[in-house]
Amino acid sequence: MPTKTRYSLCLLFLLLSGLVHAERSADRTLETVRLQLKWFHAFQFAGYYMAKEKGFYADVGLNVEIIERDPKRNNIQQVIDGEADYGVADSALLLYRADGKPVRVMAPIFQHSPLVLIARGASDIVDLGELRGKRVSYQKGLDDTPLLAMLQEAGIGAEDIEYVPLDFSGQAFIDGKVDAMSAYLSDQPFRMRELGIDFTILNPHNYGIDFYGDILFATDKTLDESPERSERFMQASIKGWQYALEHPNETIGTLIANYHPQSSREHLEYEAEMTRRMIAPSLVEIGYTSPSRFYRIAEIYQSLGKLNKQHADKALKSLIWDPDEQMLRSLHYLNIAFVLVGVLVLGVLAVLLVNSRLKNIIAARTHELTRQKRMVDQHVIISETDLEGNITAASQAFCRRTGHAEEELLGKNHNIVRHPERPPEFYSQLWAQLSAGNSWDGDLKNIDKQGNPYWIHSHIEPIRDFDGRITGYRAVSEDITDRKRLEIQSATDPLTGLANRLKLDQVLEQEFARSKRYATPFSVILLDVDHFKSINDQHGHLAGDTVLKELATALQLQIRATDLAGRWGGEEFMVICPGTTGDSALACAEKLRQSVQMKRFPAVEYLTISLGVSSFLAEDDSPVTMVQRADQAMYRAKSSGRNRACSEPPGLQKMANLD
Repeated sequence: MPTKTRYSLCLLFLLLSGLVHAERSADRTLETVRLQLKWFHAFQFAGYYMAKEKGFYADVGLNVEIIERDPKRNNIQQVIDGEADYGVADSALLLYRADGKPVRVMAPIFQHSPLVLIARGASDIVDLGELRGKRVSYQKGLDDTPLLAMLQEAGIGAEDIEYVPLDFSGQAFIDGKVDAMSAYLSDQPFRMRELGIDFTILNPHNYGIDFYGDILFATDKTLDESPERSERFMQASIKGWQYALEHPNETIGTLIANYHPQSSREHLEYEAEMTRRMIAPSLVEIGYTSPSRFYRIAEIYQSLGKLNKQHADKALKSLIWDPDEQMLRSLHYLNIAFVLVGVLVLGVLAVLLVNSRLKNIIAARTHELTRQKRMVDQHVIISETDLEGNITAASQAFCRRTGHAEEELLGKNHNIVRHPERPPEFYSQLWAQLSAGNSWDGDLKNIDKQGNPYWIHSHIEPIRDFDGRITGYRAVSEDITDRKRLEIQSATDPLTGLANRLKLDQVLEQEFARSKRYATPFSVILLDVDHFKSINDQHGHLAGDTVLKELATALQLQIRATDLAGRWGGEEFMVICPGTTGDSALACAEKLRQSVQMKRFPAVEYLTISLGVSSFLAEDDSPVTMVQRADQAMYRAKSSGRNRACSEPPGLQKMANLD
């Protein structure tokens, strides 16, 4: 090591030792810093409140003043102008950096942006084309890019909509003065549900537009002049977020008592859950920054003409703040100052101390990094593949969950764990999204080495080299098998394995809303076992249960993949037929009737069913009236001799006498 550098290191560590000693003294004075929020007080900023209230900031020598947003002012510019030391913003920081503004990313807190569009009217199918020519309200210029990029994916440009400035209250949307508006998933949807307003969420994430959400940032000046303080502030903030997410009820109570948010407790509880989803702490370490994500964000900005490649490349090189790099830069400047001072004797006397402390620090840091890596390897399900999907790395947790040894996985294609139930089209879409440079989030059903199924929730993102080229893919997953089993059990009839009444009601509402919105056909078939009481009376209830299970199997074999069969109650079953006219549903009912008549059942041998069909009729129709008409049609089938199918509506009734 050059002598001058050793002298510099010596002085630096003496200074740091003095600072640490001063901080730990009982009568220390806390340094005041200011944090500028991007909105009003809400759970959205819970981590900063709890870092202050639980003393995490004070523990590192800081008194943090948390400043609420003034909607009339640019919160990023306020930090640039020195009105605050640190701020919370979004991925638009890249645009500011490319424009020559001295802002840098410290830590992305929200791994996914909660910014969405909400449109009037409820539907589970989103057609962005319907926004063409409509009034759309958003905050132009302050990270409207995810919304504009989503519209661009649907072939809609800014000129194809009527832009309305955002009123920040949502009142224009409530009053019907705009057709769609930008909103936060953690906020406005709850309010609209409270008001009973039907709406549809249009999420950029579903179209491969995955921006960071709330990002902690500062200016070059702050980070260059106070790197050690900035590191303390960032780590205390992350600790505050960890505490807030682990103690949401306490955090909400503190927020209400000390910060007086405009939302109710129920609203804050909803916001807390949505905030957890945006941060994804079970999948990604809080504050983790992926350079590849910013490369993808830059590409989207370029596609919208907001950024050119030259400015993007320059900005990306210095956008993300690295505390370790900053400390090395500080060492360089201190080296120059120390040479000018020329305190050679002090450097010689201190060099042994420096070397000793450096060794201790390096050893401690190495030990901690090794421990963390071991913990991650043992407890986090992680796998990496090359561009062809061949596994290049797998954590111990991944091996344990799949039942495969690491040597059995390396070099094998990732489809070694793929469940055969998933159609190839599902994975084609997944790989298309990844190959385009986007990340992917979703639930996957896999199988282990023994062939047992399990469920995981995965976040997959491209791995990029220093030039931004994609070299592979990394998946960080959470085992959700138990949760999925509970979901399946809650929607499944335990005797027959078909959908239960609750599931049928949910799908019935969804398909009815879809049919009403898009004027597509939709039908239901209600069926009942003929003389089922006599089966129970003559053969016993166990035989009756066996008949119902066999009947459920027969129904499943005859219906389409898009149809849903379920147990409506007792010996009654329902088949929901999306996109199906009354005539087609009647033909389906006849097919079911014949298959049951031809089947031989244990104990009873011969079995027949009676079926009733109804279809969506008009605007004033409802799921309840549809089921009532199907029930009436089934009753006519019963009263006409059973073993037949009848259709609705009256006056256009068709009956198949199928003896």
